[in-house]
Amino acid sequence: MRKNQTTEKTSADCLTTGYAMNYNAQVGFLPGATITKEEAHMPQLIKSLKTYKKEYILSDLMAGLMVAIIALPLSIALGIQSVPQSVSANGIGYGIVTAIIAGFLISAFGGSPYQIGGPTAAFVVILFGYLSNPDIGLIGLALSGAAAGVLLILLGILKAGNVMKFFPYPITIGFTTGIGITLILGQVKDFFGLTVSPCSALGIEALNNGGVGKLIGIIGGIGSFDVATAIVAACGLACVIFLPKLSKKIPASFVALIVCTLLTLLLNECFGASVATIGSRYGDIKAGFELPDFSSVKDIKLGSLIVPTLVITFLCAIESLLSATVAAGMTGTTFDANQELIGQGIANIGSSLLGGLPATGAIARTAAGIENGAKSPICGMTHAVVILIMYFALMGVMKFVPLAVFAAILVSVAINMSRFRLFAKLAAFGKRDTAILIVTCLLTVVLDLTYGVIGGIALALILNVKSFKKGLSVTQEEGTIKVKGSVFFVNYSRFMKAIEATSACENVIIDLTDVYSIDESSLEKLGSVIKKMRIDAKTVQVIGAKNSVKNHVDKYLEHFSK
Repeated sequence: MRKNQTTEKTSADCLTTGYAMNYNAQVGFLPGATITKEEAHMPQLIKSLKTYKKEYILSDLMAGLMVAIIALPLSIALGIQSVPQSVSANGIGYGIVTAIIAGFLISAFGGSPYQIGGPTAAFVVILFGYLSNPDIGLIGLALSGAAAGVLLILLGILKAGNVMKFFPYPITIGFTTGIGITLILGQVKDFFGLTVSPCSALGIEALNNGGVGKLIGIIGGIGSFDVATAIVAACGLACVIFLPKLSKKIPASFVALIVCTLLTLLLNECFGASVATIGSRYGDIKAGFELPDFSSVKDIKLGSLIVPTLVITFLCAIESLLSATVAAGMTGTTFDANQELIGQGIANIGSSLLGGLPATGAIARTAAGIENGAKSPICGMTHAVVILIMYFALMGVMKFVPLAVFAAILVSVAINMSRFRLFAKLAAFGKRDTAILIVTCLLTVVLDLTYGVIGGIALALILNVKSFKKGLSVTQEEGTIKVKGSVFFVNYSRFMKAIEATSACENVIIDLTDVYSIDESSLEKLGSVIKKMRIDAKTVQVIGAKNSVKNHVDKYLEHFSK
């Protein structure tokens, strides 16, 4: 499997120079060969082993080792932030067990050659809220995670793997940015050593658990600012931000963990500081698998699990397919999106029933595997096994690690996740897409992900009523695709089918002369398709766009070509 050396080119480059387009009916537009019927619902591991070479094994093992070193501190940080101490003092164990079980199963049963999964930042905020809810708790979350796994398997069997292409792009960016902002607010306490009391003055649980409640708590705890803790956190943040600039092969999070632990020992022992550590807050940590005790399941209100189950299913599907798509773009390969959903479902059932948390494909870990020479899913399986070994070997010294370093790691993750520059670029477009973007982000920050997505979709549908009325017609003849009407996220699939019909053509022309309007989701998909299809050197031309549509297209290409 060779890497595509042109993946750094932009959508604008593709429109002007032209690249290949291979359409895969199973997974949508992705680089590489199509998936045959015989290969449908077959784990990528089995497909990879058919052409696996013995010289690949060392590359996979070494890449898996490097990813494990990167993933261990991140898994601990995500576990601590996902599980309230009032619910369980074993947040560390939950994070690591998730990385071990889900990480192994996602690679073993998924549809991507490079996907590496585990706990992710996208889940932190919602899991903390669910676990804090007495009607859900640990047992309720385990049931919701397992149920979400079943739904993901059904989605994969029903070939819903291309669901991402129907999802409005501004909503995706809006809720990821909102989650990132909320996650940053959640790290302020440990980053600056603040003593923050739970906020209950607002009277609305969603507000208390969201960004507003966190902000009020931060303001109330400013007087407890601890200089030594802030120094340790700043040191950790500097490591995770600047070390990758020197070399991407440096495991910045692991280095930060070591450096900050030594700095904390120095400050606490020699200067009388009181920087909080895992040991000072959680006591001695013992490695092990803490299986859910389902004897109390009779006390769970099953109705309260419906929303968590649906949210976990949705977020896992979106995040995992996004991560697999990024991996495909980095390597010039393809993946089976439906099998990926099945693998994610199996992983979430296993993780939830064996003492872990809901999990999904992780872009950072997946990219790290690729950059370190991964060749197959064996890399992700190796990473899980190495974390298992480190879990039992290193827990004795984990009590000395400062909590501030985990806050620093998650601040860095949240900043990258928030994609503030992309948010600003999207906000420069038409009023409709900007409104959807901002409303989704604000509702996610103020309330939670559920309100953000529902509010964003509702607003998108309301603002596109005229587009529904005008309809859309797409015709294809001899490589020329003529589009008439309004193009937006609901009807964009017709575009895909038309481009699929041009597979035998050397030159493809997309005529937008009779297009009245086109939304950001459609432009993003069109740009992504052209950007990734670089295999057969076919020429792609977009012609005829005029008036507001031309301005919209030009502005998109101008912004995203930078």
